[in-house]
Amino acid sequence: MIDSNIILIITAVVVASAAIYALYSIILFKGITSKGEDLQLTTKNILDQVDILYSKKEYALVELLATKYLERVPGHLQVRKFLAKAYLEDKKYNQSIRQCNLILEERPNDIETHHVLGKCYVKKRFLNKAITEFDLVYGRNKKDKEVVLTLAELYTRTDQLFMAITKYKELVDLLKDPGEIADYQSTIAALCEEAHDFPSAFEAYKARLEVYPKDVETNKKLTELYIKIGNQPMAIETLLLMLSFVTEPKMLLWVFETLVNLYEETQDYEKAIAYAEKLLDTPGSDKFNIRDRIAHFNLILGKVSEGIMILEDLAMMSQNAFDITVKLAQAYMDCEEYQKALDKYMILLDKAAPKEAKLINAYIGDLYIKWSIPAANAKDFPRATELLDMAAQYSPVNPEVYYRYAVNHFEQKNFSNVVEFITKALNYDKDSQYTVKYLLLLSQAQHELGNFFEEKKALSDLLNIDSKNAEGLYRLGLMYVAHHDVKNAEESFEKAITYEPDLIPAKYNLALLCEGNNKDRAKELYMEILEQDPNHAEAKIALADLTNSG
Repeated sequence: MIDSNIILIITAVVVASAAIYALYSIILFKGITSKGEDLQLTTKNILDQVDILYSKKEYALVELLATKYLERVPGHLQVRKFLAKAYLEDKKYNQSIRQCNLILEERPNDIETHHVLGKCYVKKRFLNKAITEFDLVYGRNKKDKEVVLTLAELYTRTDQLFMAITKYKELVDLLKDPGEIADYQSTIAALCEEAHDFPSAFEAYKARLEVYPKDVETNKKLTELYIKIGNQPMAIETLLLMLSFVTEPKMLLWVFETLVNLYEETQDYEKAIAYAEKLLDTPGSDKFNIRDRIAHFNLILGKVSEGIMILEDLAMMSQNAFDITVKLAQAYMDCEEYQKALDKYMILLDKAAPKEAKLINAYIGDLYIKWSIPAANAKDFPRATELLDMAAQYSPVNPEVYYRYAVNHFEQKNFSNVVEFITKALNYDKDSQYTVKYLLLLSQAQHELGNFFEEKKALSDLLNIDSKNAEGLYRLGLMYVAHHDVKNAEESFEKAITYEPDLIPAKYNLALLCEGNNKDRAKELYMEILEQDPNHAEAKIALADLTNSG
């Protein structure tokens, strides 16, 4: 029962309000027209009334009175303007546009109406039409801040960046308040960045910082812009300045993290470590990741024990330290502590899932390959072979295993075995990652075996893949020399030193060929060799002989 009473009361209030509203409108309208047929008096009264109602934001009443009046006097443009403006404020944009167009048919240059029409187009999102209207308004008064701002915003919304920038700069010139100017400088800077006009973006950011030198967000954006264009020193300088006034923990994290990244990029690892340690003390930092990076920087600097110590701690701290343990194993490999590296991999292998196990086996294969190299360098080929056999067990399709077998057999002058293992390596090198290196060794083995056609094929295959490979061109030149093809030999040596000017063997062999037909060129080459290597005995003797004979 109570609910029904409430509903009845509310309904009565609404009906009464509507009745009062209608009565008020009728009284107003009758009050205007009851004064007689004097049109001038009626016009003055209606203008006064719509002006008062419009100023009080009684837009519905303005619409009612103006519409009624225009039914009698359709040509009264001032009343129609009030109607257009009321429709605009009442969000009846189509009606407002219609009224504006009726006015502009009579007065095409009416700036106030173009202004209203432009606002309607903005609300309707007819942005290009809005630009046209506001351009007309702007043409009449270029110092109207509202119009300039509206145009700047419209150009921004239609991706006309350079026009938007121009208008915002005009707006800044019209403003007096330094704070307001500084705010728009931020907008200009962002648009200039988007338009890739970086000098103007810098200029705008710096103009804002003249007003607010400790504005954190602007300094951040300035830093990011320096990073974008690759000016790390200025980015670092800005960040260091920010440290003098930044206190908010989240921003401090960003400053320290960015400094660490920049010092890493510029290979200043000592400072990268220093700021990473500051980052460790900052609330909210990822301490595990930071310590991992500090370990990495120490390893790069050759501080292996410090790096390994940190990685060992991290491995113990984490329940699933797969990546850390792999890094730790690789660190041990880099300092040739192969057994410790193997122990780390074996820990992972014992608890690895099938997918991880495959990856770890590949890592162990690489480990045994690297482990074999010191033994081979010491001419301990049985030990090197034993280690390569282990590598083949863990990583049977790794082409580098068979390449290292081939290298060891080459050192022992077992050239047929070299061909056998290099052929295997080539078969397993599915991505052609190492093919050039393998073909070069194959050509050398075929040369030692006296297999001219096989040697030439290996070198041709190599140069088809890498036509500028200086070592391959040099080996091709030697092959031509062995077959007394001087012209092709000279051409190959010349190409080799063109692509690698420091390749002394190619220069020396070319000089030997030039002695027969171009002694000046031979002298020049010998002098270049001696500039690179003053102790090159053969070049010294050859140059002395040419000088004495010439």
